[in-house]
Amino acid sequence: MFFSWDVLLVSLVVLAITYETQSWFRYYFRFTLYISIVMLTAVFLIPIAMFRPGNVHNTVLVAYFLGPLLNALLGMKVHLRNPENFVNDGSIICANHQSCLDFLGMITHWPTMERCAAIAKKEVNYIGPFGYVAGLCGTIFIKRNKAHDSHATMNEAAEQVKQKKLKLWIFPEGTRNSGKRDMLPFKKGAFYIAINAQLPISPVVYSYYYFLDHKQKRFDPGEIVMTVLPPVSTKGMTMEDLPELMERVRNMMLEVYQSSSDEISNANNAQPSS
Repeated sequence: MFFSWDVLLVSLVVLAITYETQSWFRYYFRFTLYISIVMLTAVFLIPIAMFRPGNVHNTVLVAYFLGPLLNALLGMKVHLRNPENFVNDGSIICANHQSCLDFLGMITHWPTMERCAAIAKKEVNYIGPFGYVAGLCGTIFIKRNKAHDSHATMNEAAEQVKQKKLKLWIFPEGTRNSGKRDMLPFKKGAFYIAINAQLPISPVVYSYYYFLDHKQKRFDPGEIVMTVLPPVSTKGMTMEDLPELMERVRNMMLEVYQSSSDEISNANNAQPSS
């Protein structure tokens, strides 16, 4: 088999120049790297996690090296503010949802959250080794198009949170809101669980991803600020209070989202899209 070091060297130089000069190439390359590392890590975690399936500590185990590795390779910094606001006796974490990069913030600071599980749509369970490992790490999957099944799953999740004193991570927007300086309307699921189980809500706000633009195919190194807001009690609330609670939490999060986004964008000389 013919092999030429000269051809390899020229190829690497062309690759490096293309990476530095073409944002579209950098966009696809960085996302491919990100997803590949996550998938590869999932493969190696499977034989370990299988010994304690559904245990939330499986995520903590992998987070210690996966978070720092991804941040180093992608040139990212994820800052966590006010982690003391996390509730350790069982709570519902509500976070805004912008991109699959939200997972980077989660995995970077998962050891801080310790006993934490996530709710995800059932389709995530079928995303190769990542979906399988997510189940082994205690992720709770719901069928969004079947209300009866979703409610039953959420009630079971509430019981697990109370009994095991877990933090349950939910994206109340239900889908990604990328490229906009706003939040989508919240869905009721997280607040239904919180009121039904009388659990506090811990809002977590990701700052705007000024370094990411799907339309322009741009994904640069950057910084993310994750802010943990003071917990919102649901004690004594009934389902009649759900709309007001949902609106209050969303307004709290939106205010911090705007301020932290302005701060981090200005600090990095970037202007977020409106």
